[in-house]
Amino acid sequence: MAKQPISRRDFIKGMAAGAASVATLGILNACEYSTSSSTAAASTGDTSAAATAASSGGYTPGTYSATATGIGEVTVTMTFDETSITDVQIDVSNETADIGGAIGEDMAAAILEAQSADIDGVSGATLTSNAIRTAAADCISQAQGTATAAAEETSSSSSDDWLGEEPDITDDDCSETLECEVLVIGCGVAGVAAVRAAAEEGAQVIAIEKGDSPQCRSGEYAVINGKVQANWNRDYWTKEQINSICDFHVQESCYKVKQAIVNKWANNIGDVFDWWVEPNTSLYIAPETRSPIPDESADNFLIPIFYPLPEAYDWTQERFPCYPTSVEFKPDQSVNFNANMDAAVATGNVDAHYGCFAEKLIMEDGKCVGAYIRDANEGTYFRVNASKGVILATGDYSQNEAMVQHFCPDVIENGITRMFTNVDVEGNFTNMGDGIKLGMWAGAQVQQSHAPMIHHMGGGADLEGVGVMGIAGFLNLDLNGKRFMNEDLPGQQIENQIELQKDRKSWQIFDANWPEQLPYMPAEHGGACYYEDYASEDEAPANNATYRNYKSPYQLEAAVEDGRCVTANTLEELVALMYPDDEDAQETALESIERYNELAEEGFDEDFGKTASRMWPLENPPYYADQFETALLLVIIGGLESDENCHTYDENRNIIPGLYVAGNIQGSRFAAEYPITLKGVSHSMAMYYGYVAGKEVASL
Repeated sequence: MAKQPISRRDFIKGMAAGAASVATLGILNACEYSTSSSTAAASTGDTSAAATAASSGGYTPGTYSATATGIGEVTVTMTFDETSITDVQIDVSNETADIGGAIGEDMAAAILEAQSADIDGVSGATLTSNAIRTAAADCISQAQGTATAAAEETSSSSSDDWLGEEPDITDDDCSETLECEVLVIGCGVAGVAAVRAAAEEGAQVIAIEKGDSPQCRSGEYAVINGKVQANWNRDYWTKEQINSICDFHVQESCYKVKQAIVNKWANNIGDVFDWWVEPNTSLYIAPETRSPIPDESADNFLIPIFYPLPEAYDWTQERFPCYPTSVEFKPDQSVNFNANMDAAVATGNVDAHYGCFAEKLIMEDGKCVGAYIRDANEGTYFRVNASKGVILATGDYSQNEAMVQHFCPDVIENGITRMFTNVDVEGNFTNMGDGIKLGMWAGAQVQQSHAPMIHHMGGGADLEGVGVMGIAGFLNLDLNGKRFMNEDLPGQQIENQIELQKDRKSWQIFDANWPEQLPYMPAEHGGACYYEDYASEDEAPANNATYRNYKSPYQLEAAVEDGRCVTANTLEELVALMYPDDEDAQETALESIERYNELAEEGFDEDFGKTASRMWPLENPPYYADQFETALLLVIIGGLESDENCHTYDENRNIIPGLYVAGNIQGSRFAAEYPITLKGVSHSMAMYYGYVAGKEVASL
């Protein structure tokens, strides 16, 4: 079975445990990314120059600090005399508490003893170890007066030369040549689906992955029709309804995507999802979202999302419908994912190479015929010839600072924390945009408009990353005390609005009648819309104890106790807690609440147009408020221009023979923003078009 990287849940727990303020999925303090700080993607080789210089002494006495990015931000502070390092202090409070957060003292002692940044990392804490070594090397460079030039070099190249030069690799550099029919580069969801699909067609497949195993995260999928959906009588979608779903997706993408890609997925995903779960013979299908799960299935079950739907919710009447199409593998998709890779290998047609990096595509007469691969385990190159074609399934680029700055500068300008934890065998993040670079060096074109996935999950999140009341459409006020939007919005649109506010923050406010009000909220991603009267998690369904859309009194009580939510018996007391140092904001907030109450009583929101059924006056104490901040970026979806058969295109939009894409490297699927009306559509399209690419290339 594949080794599993740190989970989304563990990431959130670590960020919450280590941060100085409350860490939440929606209000995590953004980690700073600057050109003067190296990232955790630096390998141990990056510290070598500083380590060599350190051994020769020659410091300017003083204390120097540097930061680098691990899971969060790591700060190293070092004191020097003229010839040696005299003290090392490491702040790892933003790291996962029981992993990276536990190694600071040991690594500080190792640096002091070695008088160098070139020390061994700690197994199991690769990201933090690399960040510490990188920041320590920076401190040494500062003490020796060499840091400025390095920083200037990084600054000058980070945004202007994000593509860089194609490496000069030839057959002479290779220790061997391997032959196959289909080469798949990247073994995430799309890559594994492509490997299995091609192998089952009888093609000889070579799979390349720079991690030490296939890579997956989370587990939501949007699925339209099919046998799995028939378990919940959700296999009823008509052609007209499917067309409407496709139209809405294209509209949310500002018509900057290819409708043929969306249509093909929507009309065929049901059957292909059935294929995707087929190898997972022990998968437990939960009867409802909140059904208890047998102990023997606790690590491998599938739930329908929003089943049954709240009685007051009719998606056909919503401005932003969240279609009841989605399912989720729980506690994540790893069991199902690994079952698919095992099924592919079982065909006898797959040769998988882990810890290997595709560094250059091989083009002959305008056709992609293979790639040069660096084997990090052996320190050598080998060539792979692919007689039918190459499939790039290399993921996104959201940890590549220069690429983010080039394609989505607002992500950096808004201080968005990027939540990605998968690493390669050298300790670097795997989502560095390798596939875009490979494709563009070979003549492929990247799509023009990219879609950062930053959908809000509510304020005051707990250690599971779930907001106090999610994004339920209660009153929302900015830091000046003013209402600024129709709160009845999906998470991506709410994030867009929060980014426009003062300090990129706001307050969600509700009163003691929230249990009666929740069932009228929309059943949408991150939105609280079900009330459960549990006194503790122990009363909740076995092995399925919490889910983000369901709220019980004990969860609100915990949020208040933890300081993630404030409460008061009068509105005057509440706004004093929300704006403790701003009497003007307190006064404005009371006026805004009074105005909101009037509109709610009248049953018409003439200020922002929120539906009357989701407006209630704030008049029943106690009152509550939790704070929204910018949410986390999961991935940036924006790849090489493509079509419904996974082809790539040159600058004149002619098909490039032999070069295919699937997953987040496949462009023309999403643009502008992530359309959250189809929960899990990113995973779903990645898997589906991995399947399409594998079948397409194998059939040549």
